[in-house]
Amino acid sequence: MRILVRRCWGPGLGHGAAGGRPTSQWRILARLRGSLGEEDGRDTRVREKPPWRVLFFGTDQFAQETLRALHAARENKEEELIEKLEVVTVPSPSPKGLPVKQYAVQSQLPVHEWPDVGSGEYDVGVVASFGRLLSETLILKFPYGILNVHPSCLPRWRGPAPIIHTVLHGDLITGVTIMQIRPKRFDVGPILKQETIPVPPKSTAMELEAVLSRLGANMV
Repeated sequence: MRILVRRCWGPGLGHGAAGGRPTSQWRILARLRGSLGEEDGRDTRVREKPPWRVLFFGTDQFAQETLRALHAARENKEEELIEKLEVVTVPSPSPKGLPVKQYAVQSQLPVHEWPDVGSGEYDVGVVASFGRLLSETLILKFPYGILNVHPSCLPRWRGPAPIIHTVLHGDLITGVTIMQIRPKRFDVGPILKQETIPVPPKSTAMELEAVLSRLGANMV
């Protein structure tokens, strides 16, 4: 099945020079850096180029694919995009934990259980299907802010279960949005990157999640 992807970009992101490919991840981070100032309480004395120190927040299968992409970037010694990668997830009744924790443990990534976020220093946070509001105090610990990988075309379907809402309401178009997190509200903040796709006919929420999880991972 071939899926047509339409790319939309926030101000200043544009495309890369080769073959119309999007700019590298650090270009997105540079855009975030440009939007910050000393007045918001962040430490402006930070590294200005990769490799980055990343703290990932996530829980489910959609989030696991994003974590997998970040882990692959950390393992890629030629590009050197990510130097450090740690994971925050939520408690689970299952002894194995949620999909994100399972993958992190298998990949020997440090795991913290919310509300513990560790004591390390990071450049940027990445959130996917986390389901917890992040405080302003926490957000300000990241010089480049926190990115949210959200499986809908924001502002449509903010909040939990966007894929289920997409299917139940018969949406014809969906996608993935990467945005910069703001405190106090879910999925509200500057949109940095958005890619849209047609919803495959008769797809279930699980099938659509698989499609969007791959799309989101490729966008990171």
